[in-house]
Amino acid sequence: MKRKGYIIIFVLCLIAAAITAAAVWYFSSQKEEEPEEGVFINEQTTNGPGYYEDDIPHADPKIVGKWRSTDKKGWYKVYYDDYDEETKLFWGKEWDEGEDVQEEDLNYHGNGWFRWEKKHKVLREYATMDTRDMPIHRKYDIQSIAADTIVYREPDYNNTYRFVRAE
Repeated sequence: MKRKGYIIIFVLCLIAAAITAAAVWYFSSQKEEEPEEGVFINEQTTNGPGYYEDDIPHADPKIVGKWRSTDKKGWYKVYYDDYDEETKLFWGKEWDEGEDVQEEDLNYHGNGWFRWEKKHKVLREYATMDTRDMPIHRKYDIQSIAADTIVYREPDYNNTYRFVRAE
């Protein structure tokens, strides 16, 4: 009788192992069902945790926006509140339609783009290039700034630039 009991236990263990192996194979072979095209799945639940990065600074709202030169009608500059955490600067871009360059012609963060910062009355721009990210520095002394106009001087070349806010 003892031998018969061992055989029954052995057979039951084999059956349990077979059932476990079948279950593992079944669940591992199941594909995750993909949503239908055009269906949005909200991965952030109402009661789920939300995160806000409080330490990201904001740009000076007097400068942020699209500006048009009063001297060269096709020259535009756009100062964004888009913070580049790597360089600790904000993004901006410029183009001159008088030189047959349109805003759409600019490669994202390439030629025509720059990073910028304003400290007190000094505006610094660091131009980028398509081929590599080697910043080219330009320094401007802000002469005046209002809601719709900005005037700054480039001391290195003794040039003064006037811009009005564009729509």
